[in-house]
Amino acid sequence: MPENISNKHQKPTRRTFLLATGGITTAAIAGCAGDEEDDSLVTHNRVGNGDVAFDHWTSAFYSPDEDESLQPETASAMRTRFEEWAEENPEYQANLVYQSDLDQWESQLVTRASSGEAPPSSTLDSVWVPDNREYLQPLNDYVDDIDDFFPFVQETAMENGDLLAAWFYTGLRCLYYRVDLVEEYGDGEPPRTWEDVLEVGGAIADGEGIDGFTLQMNALDTLPFFWGQGGELVDDGTPVLGNEDNFDALLSTFEFFGDLVDQGVTPQRVGTLDDPAQLGEEAANGQSAMFIGSNSRYQISVEPNDDNPDRWDVAEIPMREADQFATGVGGWTEAVYADEGEVAEAARSFAAKAVEPETMGRYCEAGSQLPTRASVFDDDDLFSGDTFRFQDQFRTFLENGVARPSAPIYSEAIEEEWVTAKERVFTRQSSPEEAVGTMLDNIAEAYDGDVEYES
Repeated sequence: MPENISNKHQKPTRRTFLLATGGITTAAIAGCAGDEEDDSLVTHNRVGNGDVAFDHWTSAFYSPDEDESLQPETASAMRTRFEEWAEENPEYQANLVYQSDLDQWESQLVTRASSGEAPPSSTLDSVWVPDNREYLQPLNDYVDDIDDFFPFVQETAMENGDLLAAWFYTGLRCLYYRVDLVEEYGDGEPPRTWEDVLEVGGAIADGEGIDGFTLQMNALDTLPFFWGQGGELVDDGTPVLGNEDNFDALLSTFEFFGDLVDQGVTPQRVGTLDDPAQLGEEAANGQSAMFIGSNSRYQISVEPNDDNPDRWDVAEIPMREADQFATGVGGWTEAVYADEGEVAEAARSFAAKAVEPETMGRYCEAGSQLPTRASVFDDDDLFSGDTFRFQDQFRTFLENGVARPSAPIYSEAIEEEWVTAKERVFTRQSSPEEAVGTMLDNIAEAYDGDVEYES
């Protein structure tokens, strides 16, 4: 969510962005004071007992207390991370200040930073990083081997060689497909292009009486179709998705949506589908042959109803052309605003701890997330078992990760208009041309009408 976006502009699906794709919900409950007399090394509200204390804004998703955490399965990993940091830095103390409203959290960070009153450090949604970049302090002296991070981290969280945010996990989207059906109705290889999807998906739908290909309405599930063609949504904060080559990529994407429905590959009902779990459930129940899904634990295992989950495999998202690749990524980071003194040193070491390879791997394993360092995938002690059987493929897919833009117009209009236009095409309320035209008009209006597309 970019800076200074009021709640009235916020689309619900953005506010409830799945953890599996690198987001958190606004249901976070602010931490309450009350452990002042607890001398434990780590509590829900505090990390360490040192004399150099600083405030760290974060979410209850990242609490080290299982009873307080909104993601209890990762609480143990967070506690271990915090305990190790406190033991390594006995002179420091991090006071955890829990934020309960994403919009307010994001807005206050930029507002306070611009006036020199930002907290010493904060957990940041990766999409917030560009808007805060000028205020964030480099972590290079505290983080080893910054070249180990995937390209999307280097593009989003780095500037002029400086690592400005410790991006400690991510998620992605990919194609899930039935190996047996692709073998029977195709050449055994997963669809690489849209033409392949239409051909193989159509044959499966006709031959098996099930959905050939499904997806949900979340923007991040289908923006890769646009990004893979080189499409750009914004340029220096201005919407440009209707300009020149961007318009061609945009229209072709929505024409593909129309073809999916018109050729019977994808049912119209996906136009109202916004529950990602439903895709996995339908797949497990034998109702679909291919779908775009996240790397979440449920969708990886395709359980509990599928009696043969090994029938499923994953592949890169099919693109307009075979040599195009993209997937959407997200996730959360730790960043530092304090620029000098002991507090700055304490905050930087605290943020850097999150992306130490062992720390990152431990957290990602606990939360079924993906590391942002390539080397973490090489740890044989992590990601074992059926739940993680696609890790090698995910590592490859992350090389083509694209992060959402942080420009205000994205959350104000582009994301919502993208979803609305997609819904109208899949439900046949609008042609692709009409849906795209309306989307561009509405985005221009949201941008005070100060946009002239050159399509």
